[in-house]
This record gives sequence, structure tokens and C-alpha cells, in this order.
Amino acid sequence: MLTSRGSTLLLVLIGILAAAALLPPTYGTVWLPDRNAGMGLLAVTVGLWLLWEWIGFTIRSRIVLRGLKVERIVRDDHGPVESLWAGRSFDVEVSVHLPEGLALPYVVLADRVPFGVENIAGSERWQGTLEAGQTVQWSYRIRCQALGRVRFEGVSVQLSDLCGLFYHATFLGAAAGFRVLPPLTDIRGKTARLKRHNLLPPPGVHRHRQPGSGSELLDLRDYRPGDPPKTIAWKVSARRDRLISKEFESDVPVRCTLFLDTSNSVRVGPPGENTLARLVEIATNVAQANSGARDLTGLCLFDETKATPIRPARGSRHLAGLLNRLTDAAGLAASTGQASIETLLPLAYSFAREAYPEQLRPEVNRFPWWLPWLFPQPLYSRPRKRWVDYLEYGHRFYWLAFAACVLYCLYLLGTGQIQTAIFLFLASLVITLGYLVFVDYTFKGHRAARWRKRMAAILSVQYGLAPGGLALLMEDDREFSIYLQRFLADHHVPYSLPLYDDTGRYLFAAPEKIQILSRALLGAVGRGRDNELFVLLVDLLELPDQLGPLLRAVKAALARHHQVLVICPWPAGVEARGRRGEEERGRQDDTETTSRANTNRRSRRTTLDSPPPRALSQSHLRYTVLLHRLTTERFQRSFRRLQRAFARLGVPVICARDSEPARLVIDRMERLRPLGKLR
Repeated sequence: MLTSRGSTLLLVLIGILAAAALLPPTYGTVWLPDRNAGMGLLAVTVGLWLLWEWIGFTIRSRIVLRGLKVERIVRDDHGPVESLWAGRSFDVEVSVHLPEGLALPYVVLADRVPFGVENIAGSERWQGTLEAGQTVQWSYRIRCQALGRVRFEGVSVQLSDLCGLFYHATFLGAAAGFRVLPPLTDIRGKTARLKRHNLLPPPGVHRHRQPGSGSELLDLRDYRPGDPPKTIAWKVSARRDRLISKEFESDVPVRCTLFLDTSNSVRVGPPGENTLARLVEIATNVAQANSGARDLTGLCLFDETKATPIRPARGSRHLAGLLNRLTDAAGLAASTGQASIETLLPLAYSFAREAYPEQLRPEVNRFPWWLPWLFPQPLYSRPRKRWVDYLEYGHRFYWLAFAACVLYCLYLLGTGQIQTAIFLFLASLVITLGYLVFVDYTFKGHRAARWRKRMAAILSVQYGLAPGGLALLMEDDREFSIYLQRFLADHHVPYSLPLYDDTGRYLFAAPEKIQILSRALLGAVGRGRDNELFVLLVDLLELPDQLGPLLRAVKAALARHHQVLVICPWPAGVEARGRRGEEERGRQDDTETTSRANTNRRSRRTTLDSPPPRALSQSHLRYTVLLHRLTTERFQRSFRRLQRAFARLGVPVICARDSEPARLVIDRMERLRPLGKLR
């Protein structure tokens, strides 16, 4: 494409050619035929040179750029890595190789830094001349902010000639995904910095009070035929004048199963910074602490549709598998069919223009300009109908009316009424075009239709939809919204979703997960053994009235002598305090608001005019404080109801706040590790 400099040069050449062709051979008393011919020859010469440069630039941009090969290596201080760690820095080395052939005069290469990754040193860009057969390399240092997954899309290429007349931008896809694992912790849940000893506690440091082959004496009983001689207590037998056998405790490890909630209720928010990331952080710390104590750790990931259990085990390979599963779960994004297409479509289209420019070229992904005018989206496929939709749907009827007017004008021409026919035709044409321009370009209907058609084609190719997938995405708003969210989530692009529907109902409550969790817990109880701990990391603040199936499953677990612990995530920015403290906080907020209002009032007295937006901001501040207070009270009330519901069964409910470190949760779990009961 032409730059501003190239467009200016082209306009100058056209002006010189026009002047050479239109100026008379004489200008006053001066004869100018040679000067006109020289101007024309100069313009033609520069035009041919510009055409030659355009042909060479087109070959480079369409053929040579496709041969570029990108290679990316992420390494730490010890060498290349396949997984990243949260809170640590890594070096990213990018190399681009140009095969033999034409050289690129001036190119700018930039590696696209993923979302959620911070560039702390170096530059992700390289610019200069790329010769044939040359390989360029550059590196920069990144730091991962939160656990989850990151995705490197590729390298953006900006090509230009040395004169700055032509410009071409494309994208070299080199997608690579990496897991961002949580920081390593020791047996107490603290971050492991130095290796102090090499000894691990033996398996079975937690004793279970039932007859076994341990080292601690449990009880004495009469000798039974078949008891091994080494279990006979000879001194006690001599005193009692009969054979007495010894019974020992059974040294068994504690089995801990983590039930992690991965439903949409905990996915709301940016990946790595939402409630799910907090639960995954707690689960990873607990799993690593159990691995340090040589205990068995199991995992069950559940959502609104299914549960995926992993049997308890121990070992480094099992722990690595758990960390990988938890890391993949932390990168999940929320989705709902009631999301607005007007919000998701511009975001997805702008990203597609950057990452998939080849799939948006007109010769590959063409949009007919007449498509939304002759074949608009049907009204029955629009869940939220507006009055503008009825105007857009009436396009075909206006075209039929225009065709009828044209036929009537032809009839008037046949009868000899030429002036009336011309006036009627021009009037109908102006009215129809004015209506179409007003509706399409004022309400951005034509642009939205163009973006939707091109994005529907990309989504159909990306996710392998059937030949009717394009028509499905063009007419079904719900399916198109779900696939847009899937496209953005797969490329780790953050997007916003509505939390409530038109009736004020919370969209992400997910009451179906109660049944899924209950069945998963009952299945774990059926497969479990004695001395087992079930940790429920689940969001129940929106479902305090639907806990019946879960409470029955917890009762079954307690009846089998298991222990149950509930960890409920607490929303960020909401204080988990008592009612009295909340009232004091509210009085402090009122005092601060009043003092701030008095200060603003005194400052307005010193000025000549008093702007009303300041008063509006004060009312908005009061409304925000009141809304925050009501939300806090609602969550505190729900949490107290959860505590009362589980307290009847003797099950503690822990509030997982952002300010509470994971090792406090681990300490509470250590106190809950049972020694078992006599059978």
C-alpha cells in the first residue's frame, strides 16, 4: 500500500502529466513546446520508476515474506524450558531466517508479548535490512505475573522500501503455549528458597489407631492360634500365666482429596486474577505440602456439566501431573450465551486484524456490499430486538418499492410524461439511498455486518464447522457470541461479560454444580479408605438455599469416619468482618464523605461560578459507598448462613481471602488431620 509520501508523489506526477497535456504550446510571447514535452517525459520516467519499485515491493511482500521462518526459545539460567513459573523471570530468544532469494530493504520485526506477561528488560523489536540467507536474533526478558497459561502468537512484520513510498504489514504465526506453574513451596506451605536437608519423612508419619504392623503398641489381647511368635508379650504372659499377644498401630499416610470448583462462577474476571486463580493457588500449596509429608493427594475438577476425578497418589510424577492440571484450570475463562455481540465483536475483529491479516484479505475473505441490504439477519434469530432492527429488516421491502417506482417511471416514459418520470425516479433514488445510508452508517449496521461476516468465516475455519457453519454464525446471535468468547479465550485476550440479565438474575450462579459435586463426593467416599480428608474448594456464596444434596453427601462422608473441610472463596474488595465493624466502617465512610463535601463547598465559595458536576460526583460517591455496603452485607449474610448450615454437621468453613496466605489454610488442615477412631 502507498504511504503518504508515495501518495503525494503519485498526485504530483498526475498533476505534471495533466499540465503537460493541457497547457498550450505558447505562454504569452514564449514558445513552450519543448518544455511541455520535457515535463511529460519527466513524469513518465518517474512513473515507470515508481511502477518498477511497486512491482519489486509487491513480489517481496507477497512471496518473499512467506518464506520467513520464525523460531522462539524460552530459557532460564539453566537452559531452555517448557513450563514457566509465576514470579520468576525468563529470557525469550527470537530468531528469523530469510531463505535465499531477494533481500528485504527495511523491515521491522516485533514479537507479540502475551497478555499477563511483563517485559522487564530488552526490546521485543528488531529493525534493519534483512539480506538473503541471513538470520537475525534478538532477546528480551519477561516475568510472569500469575499462574495459568500464556500464548505467544507470533511475530508482526512491517515492510517498507528505502524511499518510504510503500508499506506492508503482516503477521508470521508461530503460536506456542506455556504453562505458568505456581511457586514451589515446602511442607509448611512457605516458598522454598534454600535446600536445607536431604531427608524426607518416611511414608506413614500419621498413625491410625487400628491393628497393623507399626512400631507403636496399640493393645494387648489373648493369644490366638496363628499369631506370629514375635508378637507374644513374654513378660506379660509370664505374669498372667497365659499367652498374651501384642497389637500395634497401623502407620498409614493421610489421603487428601481436593474438590476444585472450575465453574463459570469462579472464572469471572481476568484469567490469573480471578477467584479461580486464588483457589488454584491454595490447592497447589496444599498439594505440595502433602507431597512434602509423603501423604497421598487426589484431585477432582468439577463444573456445571461434569467432574474429572484423579485418584489419590504420591510421588514427583503425580505431583507434576496435579500441578499441570491445576495450571490448565487456572487459565479457563468464563462464557455465557447472553454476552453482547456489540462488545465482543470489535475486540475480536481488532485482534484478528493483527494476528490473522492473511485471512482477512479481500481476495480470501470477501464481503459483498449488498449483502446486508438484500439479505439482512432474520428477526427471529435476534434475542434482543430493537427498533433499529425492524428498520434494517425492511431493506428488502424498500428495494421492492424502489423497483416498483422504476417500473412506474418506465410506464410514464412510455406515455410521454418524461419530466414526471425523471422527477419521480430521482426522488425515489434519493429517498432510498438516504434511508440506507442513515440506517446503516448512523447505527453502524453495515460495518457490524461486514465485521460479523468476516469473523464468522475465520471462526468456521478455526473450529472446523460444517459447511453451514458460516450461515449459523451469521444468523444465530447466541452461537456467534459463544464462539467469539471461545476465540478470545483460546488466544488469552481479556474481555468483559455481563453479570446480570435483563431481569436482574445473576448469570454465573451455576446451581447445577451442587449435584455434580455431591455425586463426585459420594463416589470418592465409596472408593475412599479410613483416615481420609476431603477439601471442598467451592464457591457457595450465591447458593446458600440449595445445599441439600451437598449436605447429604457430607453426612455420608462423616458417617464413614472421614473429615470434610470447606474453603469458600471471598470476593476481592469485599471486607469479611462482623456487622458491628461494618457499621463502624460505614460511619467512617459517612464522616469522610461529609468532610470531603464540606471541603468542596468551601472551595466553591471562593470561586465565582459553582459547577453542578461536583455535586453530581458527590451523589455518585454516596451511591457507590451505599452499593458497596449493601454488597458486603449480602455476602456476609450468605457466608454466615453457610457456616450455620455446615456447623450443624461439625464441618468448618474457611473464608479464603486475598489477605490470608495459603499457609494459614494449611495450618488449619494440619489441625484437622485425624488420628482415627477405634473400630
